[in-house]
Amino acid sequence: MITLKAFAKETHKNYAEGRVDRISAPSEDEIILNLRARGANSALTISCRAGMPRMHLNAEKARGGQIPTPFCMVLRKYLSGSRIDGIRILNEDRIVEINVTSRNELNDELKLKLITELMGGSSNVILTDGDYVIIDAMKRVVGEKTRTVLPRHRYELPQRDKTLLSESAKVSEIIGNAAPEDAVKTLCREINGLSKESAAELYAASAEIGAERAAARMNDLFAYEGYSPCVILTPDGTPKGFYAYPYETAREGNKVVRYSTLSEAMEAYYSAGVAAARKADDTRKLNKKLKALKAKAKRHLEEADAVLASSGEKERYRELAEILQCNVYRVERGASIIICDDFYNTRSVEIALDPTISPQKNVERYFRKYSKAKGAESYARAEKTRSAELLDYLMTIETAISNCSSEAEYAEIEAELDALAGKRKAASSRGAKTPKKTPPLRLVVDGFVAYVGKNNAQNEEVTFSIASGKDLWLHVKNYHGAHGVILQPDGAAPLNVIRNVAEAVAYYSEARAAASVEVDYTLRKFVKKLGKPGLVRYTDNKTVVVKPVDPERD
Repeated sequence: MITLKAFAKETHKNYAEGRVDRISAPSEDEIILNLRARGANSALTISCRAGMPRMHLNAEKARGGQIPTPFCMVLRKYLSGSRIDGIRILNEDRIVEINVTSRNELNDELKLKLITELMGGSSNVILTDGDYVIIDAMKRVVGEKTRTVLPRHRYELPQRDKTLLSESAKVSEIIGNAAPEDAVKTLCREINGLSKESAAELYAASAEIGAERAAARMNDLFAYEGYSPCVILTPDGTPKGFYAYPYETAREGNKVVRYSTLSEAMEAYYSAGVAAARKADDTRKLNKKLKALKAKAKRHLEEADAVLASSGEKERYRELAEILQCNVYRVERGASIIICDDFYNTRSVEIALDPTISPQKNVERYFRKYSKAKGAESYARAEKTRSAELLDYLMTIETAISNCSSEAEYAEIEAELDALAGKRKAASSRGAKTPKKTPPLRLVVDGFVAYVGKNNAQNEEVTFSIASGKDLWLHVKNYHGAHGVILQPDGAAPLNVIRNVAEAVAYYSEARAAASVEVDYTLRKFVKKLGKPGLVRYTDNKTVVVKPVDPERD
């Protein structure tokens, strides 16, 4: 909260009286407001993504072209062209309120508030009128054990049960009573809005300048004379965090990179972490869908095995039908059993009958049981083959997920998983589109052009669209993963080129972590397409042993 408060004051200073120029939504849980003030443009990013909720400014305008979410359309209606009156923290918490003046269709002046709550998985963005009546929210919430966040309801602040930094006497008492070994945990638990880093800095500063002065400094970092926004990097260059000034408790052994504004420091920090957080979220979402498909295929496989295990009973139905047919003249109407000679087993057999139907219908009944069991066995064999093939195919998708490096590739695999699950993306007012096809990786090795597919769609393109029969085709032996091709327009590729491309193919396979991998290679004309994209059979191959190497490394 304390750094966010400094950010709010800094942004208020720089953007009060500025304008909201344009609004976009890169995703369902993120909006970007393009701001213009004093001849300068910036993009205010507000994200409610659970893994990294954040609010920060980018130096450049957000790119257009995204399909707007319903909430984005509401914001465009009310906020486009509006004047920013002020930015402040509410309730001394991680809640930022942006006050704006806009105009309606009749050109009447409207006072509005855009409230951002940065609270982990409960983060939200809420638009209200000047009296805090909700117009709409990024996440609508029906209150049972929590607040109601719905249009036309009054906005309520989240309940708070911790001591505020502005309550200096209470803060001083908490610090004084905290045991040194548990001081950071105690301060985080009992004082509102403190991160572990800020709690450690507050405790250390209180020992030097007193608890009340240290709390006053933390409560208004923007006014602190030592205000010097920065990002602190660990020795290996990993961003540790952004700070309103270099915390003494965080800088030891680390590198401090200073910036002219806190916004710049936040942008530098988030640019390094946002991509990784988004990739982790997208990977988790795809793996969840993949897991569901795997479970379904395994269940079908088990059910098919159970049917096949009991398939021996079908022949007994046929035998009983034939025995009964030979003895049908002996069956009395209304009988529930008949004892006959079993000429298949040279003994007597007791055959159960349905007394409500005729003797001949009983014979037909046993033949139907045989026919049904025979059909079930045939279906089970086919289902077992389909399920086994699907599980094998899902393994190729699992490898492709680990190879993803862009949002387009994630979208492409998500569409593939949805198609396998039998889902169709509903056409909506947002105009859902088919994911754009992503190109395979292109390499140039000693003058030879090569392509490597990172998912099934790319593998299909590499093998059957880009390569011709005389080109060289590569795949890791006995593992799922990438298809690679080396174009040979003027002659055969030498072994060093083959090895270089084989290293890339091995990297984008299940065997990425192995010390050495066998990679098969053959002419493309010896590769035959099977059912699903990326599934092939090949012959006439040779093998090279290589170590997996990332071809996109610096």
